[in-house]
Amino acid sequence: MKRSNKKRLIVIILVIAGVILGIHLHNEKKHADQEAEMDWRRIDFIVSDFWLDVKYASTDPNDAEFFPTEDTYRMMERWKAVTELYPEAGYPDEVVEREDWLEVSRIFLGTAFHEIQEDMIEDTGALPEGERIPESSLEDYIIHRSLYSLGPVLVELGLEEEDH
Repeated sequence: MKRSNKKRLIVIILVIAGVILGIHLHNEKKHADQEAEMDWRRIDFIVSDFWLDVKYASTDPNDAEFFPTEDTYRMMERWKAVTELYPEAGYPDEVVEREDWLEVSRIFLGTAFHEIQEDMIEDTGALPEGERIPESSLEDYIIHRSLYSLGPVLVELGLEEEDH
């Protein structure tokens, strides 16, 4: 092989390697950006659903500091009350005490509230036969104190008082 052909081959190999490296770095950056976006969305979810105030110490979502509000404590009281009747609701006393809101959120999202809700309905018989309510009614009650569809069940279980 001639010397000029070797140089061309080396240049071509270097260009190809550079393109491959550039594509790899671009994909890594894109993946990192997607991960950061997911972290910010998770923080937004935690803040809104757990009624927290948040302080951003930097642009890193891992540096966010959460501060419970009165609404946070009321929500936690509802979750704890449901857990006293249905232990599978899994209120995490120690995690809440530590104020590890990321872990509290993970536990909350991993709880099968729709199954507990079905047990509550069966245990009370407070809803008319065949009445269907949204699967998220118990979660809505815990998060927002929504009594819309599950109200009679919650009253019968003693979790809420009947409006007069």
